[in-house]
Amino acid sequence: EELETFRKMGVYHKVPITECLQSTGKQPIGVKWVDVNKGDWSNPEYRSRLVAKEIKRDSRDDLFAATPPLEAKKIFFSLAVTEGIGYKRDKQSGMKLDFIDVRRAYFYAKARRDVFIKLPDEDYEEGMCGKLDLSMYGTRDAAQNWEEEYSGFLTSIGFRRGKASPCVFFHKDKSLTLVV
Repeated sequence: EELETFRKMGVYHKVPITECLQSTGKQPIGVKWVDVNKGDWSNPEYRSRLVAKEIKRDSRDDLFAATPPLEAKKIFFSLAVTEGIGYKRDKQSGMKLDFIDVRRAYFYAKARRDVFIKLPDEDYEEGMCGKLDLSMYGTRDAAQNWEEEYSGFLTSIGFRRGKASPCVFFHKDKSLTLVV
């Protein structure tokens, strides 16, 4: 299922390993399968994810992706139940909260640098590696790429980015606030 998603979304395309060596001077980044039980012991629901093994070997300061403060979520809960702000007695108006999970979010973000991965055994081809077209879990800049992707989209449709937290967005015309 994971490899089918890789193919369908076009996460990488195959290139000769020599292209990786010419571009980076290094071998492609290794990959590994990570299995997670999303269920419990009595009702297991295993999911396998293919992740890159890009290990931090330098002290780059430019790899940063913001995460929302817990207080942002807490303030939404507080506003939602405060009468006159989020809670209205007539029940036709008031604040609504929604929580949305973007499945395989990093696959929606373009790779912004040349990243080459070893092909998994299930897609192996002699002398070839994968060049990422989209971000992949396990690469150092995946979170930053995802942040740039959703921020660019939200601002293009009229949201303003928060000053105190870059993970908070507000759309004045729609009176909508988001925490990503």
